[in-house]
Amino acid sequence: MLRRTHVAPFLRERDGELEVEYLEDPDGRIRRFLARLLKLMGRLEGRPRAMVAEALRRQERRVRDARRLSGISRTLLSLARFRPPQGADRAPEVRRELFRMRGAEWPPVPGDERLPYETAALALNLPAEEIDRLLYADDPESVVMVRAPRLSPARLLRRYNLGLAQAVLLDAVEVRIEAKGGWREIVRAVKLARLMHAVEPLDGGRYRMTLTGPAGAYVVRRQRYGARLARLVPALSRLRGWRLEARIAQGERTLRYRLRPTRAITPGRGRRARYDSGWEEDLAEAFRSKLGPERDGWTLEREDVPVAVGGEIVLPDFTFRHRDGREALVELVGFWTPEYLETKVRKLRAARLDHLVLVVFRGLATGRPEGEEGGSFDEIAGELAGEVVWFTNKVRIGPVLEAVERVARPDPARDANPPPR
Repeated sequence: MLRRTHVAPFLRERDGELEVEYLEDPDGRIRRFLARLLKLMGRLEGRPRAMVAEALRRQERRVRDARRLSGISRTLLSLARFRPPQGADRAPEVRRELFRMRGAEWPPVPGDERLPYETAALALNLPAEEIDRLLYADDPESVVMVRAPRLSPARLLRRYNLGLAQAVLLDAVEVRIEAKGGWREIVRAVKLARLMHAVEPLDGGRYRMTLTGPAGAYVVRRQRYGARLARLVPALSRLRGWRLEARIAQGERTLRYRLRPTRAITPGRGRRARYDSGWEEDLAEAFRSKLGPERDGWTLEREDVPVAVGGEIVLPDFTFRHRDGREALVELVGFWTPEYLETKVRKLRAARLDHLVLVVFRGLATGRPEGEEGGSFDEIAGELAGEVVWFTNKVRIGPVLEAVERVARPDPARDANPPPR
């Protein structure tokens, strides 16, 4: 990821708002230069990282702005694959022995400068030339590039611009994300980065997530937290219909920063997201194959309605939406124990999800058998508002759709934000 020094020369302030000057390539000249850099990286496979970095730095004579090259070089190095040289784990041992031999032979006799190396090699049962190679083999700059980046010049350009957008957030006080869909990817990225966040519904079926930035109050390890927050940008760039607004600390002032899907950072349409389980895929496939893309006005969408429950975000597996504005949520329960389900039901009850359909597979019960202390799941599920649909081991769309019809209600986001009269 790029650092503040890489983005600072390309930040512009206008009316209290920060804007990033992305690297554009209208005539293809920059992409041709990036193609040369990629070819150079390929020729340097097997070389130490320090040598690769120096070779990239020497390309300054070919560019107008060395500050751009610095960021592109860091992007290339981050995309390459490195590993320690063979025997790097013995470097501390080699240094200790060599320095001990140097002390024993001090002051050196003219012409015997190599004597400590030879003596240390004999003591370590290594060839003399291996002492030179292993002496600092554990240095971070000594790692060897085993695989150069494999991507097109256009993708490299987007990755660099994406790094600029990320680096701005390293000084964010607060970040707000709004989106209508794609919450599955957003929530996963937030949880993976372990970020402090809250979510609230907006009108039009949209939701807003507010995240504490690294420059916010109570953040201790700001550099580490900022790096984790910046990882959200690549996840967002793969989605559609989102926007990000942040307050950025600039000395004693706080400026606004806005980020939208643009050609400069959007990587293009990615692969279709895979399902988390075979049961999710079975339900979606049953809906498509037996009911088509729409049945009696109903459509099926996957994990796109976030719900705040006890300070956490819950994403039901599916959302059924009707053309008349009604919707119902569907949550699938795979392997379960009574303890797990008791916790899950408590969270769902706290959220007042009376338009939720819980799909449970009896054959996947584990833990204590029914009848023991704590009760069966029939008793636990009886406490849950909404519907519970039971299956032995394979989901059928008919009973699920019937339950959806019974519990569906108008879009709660519309209810919470009625249009003005």
